[in-house]
Amino acid sequence: MLRKSFIIISIMLLPLAGCGGGTKSRQEPQAPAAGAPQATAGAQGASGQTASPAACPTKATRKFAKTRFITNAGLAAGTFKRYIYTPFKSGAFQAGAPKRKRSIAKAAVAAVFAFDQLRRAKTNAQADPTLCKVLISPIDKLSSSMKDLAGKLKGGNADPTEIGGVFDGIEGFRKDAGGAGAGFQDKTPPASAVGG
Repeated sequence: MLRKSFIIISIMLLPLAGCGGGTKSRQEPQAPAAGAPQATAGAQGASGQTASPAACPTKATRKFAKTRFITNAGLAAGTFKRYIYTPFKSGAFQAGAPKRKRSIAKAAVAAVFAFDQLRRAKTNAQADPTLCKVLISPIDKLSSSMKDLAGKLKGGNADPTEIGGVFDGIEGFRKDAGGAGAGFQDKTPPASAVGG
């Protein structure tokens, strides 16, 4: 009976012993990642174009940061193209178009989703030294444009100039990312993310 109790107690304590050691090693790598966005934000204001090398990490602070960046940027571009740019080009946002309100509502949700993917792409770019130096400023500009577009679409306004500007911004961002070794293709978002 005593032997069974000892085995059961040992099995119960084993996961607790494993968690204690892993917690210390996980907290140390997270500290630079949490500090990187604050330092980068200050550097962007000083340089205007790119993050200063001092604000960017010297080595990757997050696993698979470039891969995650490529995925997030591809989802943002694919969402914009499928739910905003293509319907706009086909005339779905024009007055009198069938299902106009539905198209604009979907476009508004898509713009919010694309904005979130750009936010995530920025976080991943800040964790990679090469991407941080080259792509932070273009991501900020594109995110600002996408946020403005989302606000207008939520209000029911589809401004052709702004949609065209965001499209040009995405293509410029794609070119900059390709130059930094993180070229991306449009990715189709999950239907549940945008509502079908």
